[in-house]
Amino acid sequence: MSIRHFGMANAIGIALGLALAACAPAARAQGAAAGPAWLRAPQDRGPLAGTVGVDERRAWWGIDGTLPLSFGLPRMRTNAADQPVFGLGMSIAGSARSDARDLRYTALIDRRSRLDGGWLGISTGGNDGQRTKLQLGTGLWRAIAPLEVEAGVTSGVVGTTTREASHWKVIPDSLHSRDTTTFRDVDRSVLSTTAQSAVRWSFGRMELTAIGGLTVGAGTTPHRWAQATMHLQASPRVLMLAAFGQRPAASMAFDPSARPQTMVGIQVAPWGSRDGPVEHSIVPVALQWRTQPLDDGRTVVHMRCRHASRVELAADFTDWAPVALIATGDDWWVTSLTILPGLHQVQVRLDGGAWQVPPGLPHTNREFAGDAGVLVID
Repeated sequence: MSIRHFGMANAIGIALGLALAACAPAARAQGAAAGPAWLRAPQDRGPLAGTVGVDERRAWWGIDGTLPLSFGLPRMRTNAADQPVFGLGMSIAGSARSDARDLRYTALIDRRSRLDGGWLGISTGGNDGQRTKLQLGTGLWRAIAPLEVEAGVTSGVVGTTTREASHWKVIPDSLHSRDTTTFRDVDRSVLSTTAQSAVRWSFGRMELTAIGGLTVGAGTTPHRWAQATMHLQASPRVLMLAAFGQRPAASMAFDPSARPQTMVGIQVAPWGSRDGPVEHSIVPVALQWRTQPLDDGRTVVHMRCRHASRVELAADFTDWAPVALIATGDDWWVTSLTILPGLHQVQVRLDGGAWQVPPGLPHTNREFAGDAGVLVID
């Protein structure tokens, strides 16, 4: 099967998955830092990073940075409270042979919460021989454990120039004549739009992504494409990159580490936090909550938590005293309590961290203790 045919199948499958994801309730992501890797700064690898690599044609480089617009609130704490935060991202990318006109400049606004987010950006500059005059892009992503799904659209005018020859005869007199040929550059700029979607899976320090899409433009044949990428966090400051497959220039407009062909590369973040993404990959996360009534009037509470070593529960039916749950295997924790019928408020805590709403329960606000989940016992 060619990459083109695979690209269409991949794009259709991902689009269907994204549609289902939009209708489904959000699940907890495995790690604290969710979303596309190129949007996760600075909470993953600090405010600035440089990337270098080589693909099938040339060596390339990219520099990108992000300024958090959280108005003085710690970004990770805001995310833990599931409140949206904003970031301003800027990047520049080129190849070993790029001049100033061939560089790609990008700016975007990133809005995110712990489980979903979106972005809006503008890009201009060159991309492997294509001098794009201006590109606008937007996208969204959503975490659905253990996967993340992403979709985006980029549209812009791609400038291409062709050289045309004109021929005619010059007859100065009846005895002599000569052919004259002149050349001129003709602007063939066209509006091109690329729609793409991706599925991302993270396991420990490794992240795998399958991305595919469709590019259409005036007077051009629709182009289907697909690419698989792998990121490996070697250390809090070093990220290894690899990609297999192809993708068009428009799909890379807002990702300085993306390349159109199979490639390998490395990203270095000099000011990356020592407790950066390597530690984020093992942050405990509450995934599922359910209750089961027993015949003796007690209720069994089940909760599934990934990477947790201690799980506690506090509620009005415990007089807000913490109650430890018991691990039963496969990330499940359990306890049984006497809970009277009616509405109750409940919070959970993982590894002694902040109290939070159990996954899947509606939110309410306690006057002195913040958010709590609403539990209904029949």
